[in-house]
Amino acid sequence: QRWFADKVDAFRDIKEKSVLADPGPKIDQSHAKSAFGLDYTGHADDGAFLNHLEKQRAIFLERKEKGTKPGEGGNAPFFAVIQSSGYGKSRLISQISACRDQQYDVIYWTFASKQAYPPKNVEISELQFNSLRREALEKALHREISVAVGNAQSGRQADSETIFIQLGTNTKPPQMQQRTDQKRIIFVVDEASELLGKFTSDGVSFYRALRTAFTKFETEASWLFFVVMSTFSSITYLSPELAMDPSFKPYSGYDDVNQNPLNPFILGSSFRVNNDRHAILTKTVEECHDPQCLYSMGRPLWKALLTGTTPMLPHKLLSYGRKKLRNSLDNDIKLTKKEEILAVLSVRLCLSISPTSWYVPSLVACHMGTALSISEDRMSMVVTYPSEPVLAVGAKMFMKNQENIGRMISALQEFLSYGAVDKGYKGELIVRLLMTLAMDKAMGSEEVKEVQLKDYLVQFDRDDADLGELINGLNNNGYKQFDVEEELKKLKRLNLDWPDSRAILEDKKRNLPAQAPPPLTYADGSVCFTHFVYLSKSTQGELITHDLLRYAYRRSAAIVVEEGRRGIDKVIPLRVEEDKFVGLVVQHKNRASDTLQSLTRADNPATHHKVNVEYFLTEAEKETFRSAGVDLERNWPAILFAVGVDKVGAEVATQLEQKRFRHNNLSNTDRFDFPCIILTGLDYSKLMTADAAARLKDLRDFEFVPSLQKREDIPITYGS
Repeated sequence: QRWFADKVDAFRDIKEKSVLADPGPKIDQSHAKSAFGLDYTGHADDGAFLNHLEKQRAIFLERKEKGTKPGEGGNAPFFAVIQSSGYGKSRLISQISACRDQQYDVIYWTFASKQAYPPKNVEISELQFNSLRREALEKALHREISVAVGNAQSGRQADSETIFIQLGTNTKPPQMQQRTDQKRIIFVVDEASELLGKFTSDGVSFYRALRTAFTKFETEASWLFFVVMSTFSSITYLSPELAMDPSFKPYSGYDDVNQNPLNPFILGSSFRVNNDRHAILTKTVEECHDPQCLYSMGRPLWKALLTGTTPMLPHKLLSYGRKKLRNSLDNDIKLTKKEEILAVLSVRLCLSISPTSWYVPSLVACHMGTALSISEDRMSMVVTYPSEPVLAVGAKMFMKNQENIGRMISALQEFLSYGAVDKGYKGELIVRLLMTLAMDKAMGSEEVKEVQLKDYLVQFDRDDADLGELINGLNNNGYKQFDVEEELKKLKRLNLDWPDSRAILEDKKRNLPAQAPPPLTYADGSVCFTHFVYLSKSTQGELITHDLLRYAYRRSAAIVVEEGRRGIDKVIPLRVEEDKFVGLVVQHKNRASDTLQSLTRADNPATHHKVNVEYFLTEAEKETFRSAGVDLERNWPAILFAVGVDKVGAEVATQLEQKRFRHNNLSNTDRFDFPCIILTGLDYSKLMTADAAARLKDLRDFEFVPSLQKREDIPITYGS
């Protein structure tokens, strides 16, 4: 029985080590120290953390009363603080420690490297690792914790800045004093994941020994509580354990101090500090798109590094963010690991990642993913990549490499095949990828800049599907300017290009009758996005508003609309005047039977009334645009991607159609004209290589099919 229990412990330690990875690139300590020293901006988690602490203390004490042995029932008196790098975990604790009117004293240990900030202040001699056994380490940790608590109680300072865990000594830990005042002690162990990769000679991780040492203080839990902090969610037992397997039946004497750990605290509200919507909307687009401002939007780390007393230059921050996203120190842009590919795609395409995926812990710990919640049974964790322009712009470089594009498409198929990414949005992902690649190509450089809509749309041009003329369909007045370059392209496609063709065409243009100057059309408006964000449902019923498009444009974000929205799948903010916006609306269809003829027919709702603002906006949403001076009688440009079709083609659906209103007023039958650009097929040779295009078709057509044996075993679904 003892042998079996040891095997369970060994399995857990191996599991912990398996999710442990290099914590990734570090910044110069001077930058980190100056960022850490900035004035603290409070947020909701300041109070939420202390409330969580007291709630976990109460749960622990209740469990302890029900327990009969040390460690049983009550477990260890600690909980974990989990979040990705840069959210301010250490800064939060520093602020609590500095706040003298709090009813807490803070003891702070960190196992980070000497180059980090705050730097490492606890050492365990590696010279003794080969002969170090679990019991000896647990005793040493117990003793040093007791000394640190005693010093805090008496107000004494430690003998040195670094605490050395003395092993092999028989010195007993000092007697813990009963608290006579009202202050309680929070004992914080930062970068606790550094202990996961170090093992005693009998195969137990240092972190497990630390947790066991915590159990020695269960009688002091009413005034002493432990907090461990890390980007690694494994410190709170995220993934399923053997002991959680219903077939696992431990013997009656089996004792595991962490079968039922206390709930972790997920730090998150610090993200709001530099992302106040109102503050961002008071700035102009040009101010927001300046790298100093744009790269500040996101977790507190970015702005702190840009504005500290030793500030980091924007291009340096961009490079640092790119390395953090990959969890790599080198500048190689070749992506090979599945985790880094998933991270890059998630930052830019807003993937829906399965909470139970094997990749989830690694994304948070090593690839800048943001944890939102962890289930009580530690079987799953919800992870997302919120709008962070510095990461999105940094990821652009990876997607300029055509080999990476092919790898990304193949990896997406693999992620879909075993549920790491939600397969219900396969067509959506294909369209987001195409639109992102087109935007990158239109922007050209790494710099974020606005692009005229017509210059963006022409990126979807293909040899047998010319978009030049079709883009003029966005002009509701039908004005078409004679374009010499476009006319030359037509002649070349027809093999009618002669040496004097340009001169003839220019002469023709000069002799054309005088025309009124073209009106400002939506084709002359500007788009600018580096990543997609998901629009969640709201109880207010106002989602796609004018302010939302203003806000998203300032963040260089495009919008994936909420589930259940009628008519459209995406909205790309389109700037038509100084601070006036409409949307380029997008939808996709995955039917192989679609044709250009069927899609352009006036009775086809997908390309007609469904892409009209009267259909897909609520009355309250429309009012926000009217209040901003937007003429909703002018139709928003639209694109339909018919990705299920193999035949390549392009057309504009501009037939007259009745207005369709959300309300039941059937008397509204005004007729009007609105264009919807239709793109069929996936042969976007100007956006990707032939190999990548072939992989994209494979992704589109991919369906998971079990083996013949399994299909025969499953009635109805696969067999008879």
